[in-house]
Amino acid sequence: MIYSEEAEASLIGACLLDPSQMDAVAGMVAVEDFYLPHYRSMWSAMQQLALTGSVDVVSLHELISDQADEYGGLTGLVELTRNTPNTQNAQHYAEAIHDKALRRHLQISLDEVGEQIKSPRCQLSDVIDKAQAKLAGVMGERAGKVQPVKNWLKSWLDELDDRFNGRIDPMGLLFNIPELDAMTSGMHPEDLVIVGGESGMGKTVVAAHIIDSVCLRQHKPAVMFQLEMRKEQVLNRVMGSHTGVKLDALKNPQRFMDDEGWNLVGAGMTAAKQAGLVIDDRPGLTPTQIRAAAKRWKEHYGELGCVIIDHAGIVQPDDRTIPREQQVSEVSKSAKILAKELGCPVVLLAQINRENTKRGNKRPVMSDLRESASLEHNADMILFIYREAKHNPECEYPGIAELIVAKQRDGEVGTVNVVCDLSRSRLLPATAENIANYQREFPRRASTPFVENKFAV
Repeated sequence: MIYSEEAEASLIGACLLDPSQMDAVAGMVAVEDFYLPHYRSMWSAMQQLALTGSVDVVSLHELISDQADEYGGLTGLVELTRNTPNTQNAQHYAEAIHDKALRRHLQISLDEVGEQIKSPRCQLSDVIDKAQAKLAGVMGERAGKVQPVKNWLKSWLDELDDRFNGRIDPMGLLFNIPELDAMTSGMHPEDLVIVGGESGMGKTVVAAHIIDSVCLRQHKPAVMFQLEMRKEQVLNRVMGSHTGVKLDALKNPQRFMDDEGWNLVGAGMTAAKQAGLVIDDRPGLTPTQIRAAAKRWKEHYGELGCVIIDHAGIVQPDDRTIPREQQVSEVSKSAKILAKELGCPVVLLAQINRENTKRGNKRPVMSDLRESASLEHNADMILFIYREAKHNPECEYPGIAELIVAKQRDGEVGTVNVVCDLSRSRLLPATAENIANYQREFPRRASTPFVENKFAV
């Protein structure tokens, strides 16, 4: 097995001789990095002693005296300090211990993958996903060292100045709904965006609109993990959003497609070919598999504009023995971690429970999210879609949907009205023109006069 007894003994000896070294190496080495059990116990005990400022040979011996046979008792600890080459090399010893720990983890991971490769019961694609996830996990531990604020304060100020002088656009990736973009400044790197709503309310319409906006219009690569529909169904909705061609025509072109529709589809195909769009519709994906695939696509494209997961409730947990609420918690936590690792927004679609249907005002609130605690906690933004027509088909404005910004870490909350054309899986700004066009194509059944500018922006 890969380890260095000399480095482990020397680090402990150095910190016993000079306890100030404990602080210097605290962020470099962890208890589990030690391979030999008695040194692991010593380091754990020394961390406890450091809280009281009493790191010394006698105090350590008293705390772990039940393991005296392993290290030779008080005499063994004194001898360990005598054999320590140099207390000032503590950081070097810590780096060596952590390096050996990473190599052990990598060896164990590769051994596990090797066993899976030999098993005929394991699908090759699953083995590859798990292997990439394990390797990414080991490499993730190699993240850059944390630095004090003073070391990067100047770069922060430079960026602030660039934003002030217009050299950096403060807007993130646009939703392409002007009022929503003004409220949120778009989606930003490392954000976890929860899109919630009832079943059939239009969450996938929002997802298709985001893909259209980010990938086809802003030309940023995007990956969608679709656990509910076939990839062709998703592409239909993205094409409907981008081109305005009705889904009926895309599903049954022989009956519904006309020449104008074919021309629009041709333009949409050109945009889709130029875009880095991936739709992964493999069933039963776990957070580990999603992470591995997303990292693979980022490596392929060099960057990702966003990742969309549809939806939280049907992502399979890596550990199926844990309670359901904990499973959803793991999904949302892994989605947030993925956003930070990829440096792009992750959009996680989520169902709400039926509590809103028992209220007079059926607009969703954060507590309506299924297993809401973890979703609320991990989300940087929570965006609900609500259509009054879902509950009341005879409502005054059936084509209007509300995008409710229920949470935003760095901004205001509020509601933005949009025209929601389900026939095309399309969202449009609620301008007077767009509302009037929708009303002409889908006349209201109610007799209430149409007020053209009620929802105008």
